[in-house]
Amino acid sequence: MPSDIKANKRLVKQYFKAIEDGDLSTLDHIVADDYEDRVPNRDSGRQPLKDSVRALRAAFPDLRSTVTHIVAEGDLVAVYNRVVGTHLGPMGEMKATGNSVDFTAFQLFRVNGGMLAEHWEIADEATLIRQLGA
Repeated sequence: MPSDIKANKRLVKQYFKAIEDGDLSTLDHIVADDYEDRVPNRDSGRQPLKDSVRALRAAFPDLRSTVTHIVAEGDLVAVYNRVVGTHLGPMGEMKATGNSVDFTAFQLFRVNGGMLAEHWEIADEATLIRQLGA
């Protein structure tokens, strides 16, 4: 079991690195086709995830996400991360503000067959919105 836990942690770290780098091809190798995103207003599936990453990277081209805590047990990996970046592109209906953001999020992943299969997230959206001036 410990080697599976280590592998699961590595997989989640690869996910964050792929998003930070905008490396969508890596997601093909680490995210299941039928990936379930349990975040409200997000579509499930690998392609919707890639579309979200593309939009996020367009809004925050200098996005950096630092995993500050990572804990795994069985097929679950929990992460607390810090996100920083500059709002230089549109984010949904919001035009670029040029503002810097620095907020945190808690995320939980379920791994199945060596692939990320399921995701939940609670982000500090109040801080993000305040920093964007909305």
